[in-house]
Amino acid sequence: MNVEVVKFKCERLRGLWQDFCSKHSELYELTCDEYMHLLASEIEELEQTIENKKALISFINGLDDLRDELISDLCESLGIPPQARLLELTECLRIAEFNSEADQIEKLNLLLLDIVEKIQTQNKKNQIFLNKALHSLGELKASFTGNKVYNTYSSSGGINRSSKGY
Repeated sequence: MNVEVVKFKCERLRGLWQDFCSKHSELYELTCDEYMHLLASEIEELEQTIENKKALISFINGLDDLRDELISDLCESLGIPPQARLLELTECLRIAEFNSEADQIEKLNLLLLDIVEKIQTQNKKNQIFLNKALHSLGELKASFTGNKVYNTYSSSGGINRSSKGY
């Protein structure tokens, strides 16, 4: 094992993890922007934000491909299976006395996991808002057609929907 080569590969992986954190932070900001546009009914801005999210997700997918390649390459340098998980990789780095590199990668991974969790929470919030808006639109549409939608509960606790025209 060439120590300088492993250090170089660790540095590339650490840099990639920083890019992951940066791009996921941007994605979180766009997800929050999406919610604000939903609240304000700013459709054009919402469409642009969604397009920006799609482009950013595509870029992140490219980073993910690079991540697979870098991890596989580093695993090969360390003599471990190329499909090793990040935890196994950092453990091997510690065994090979690359403690600082392992610590940096683990800290960045924890930060990334935190950002991803925030994105998921915000996406759920956005989805709840959209569901409520769609429900309200459905009721509004029904009121224009002269139908009133009544929700009742069945004996099993499920919702029965019925329309009554007046």
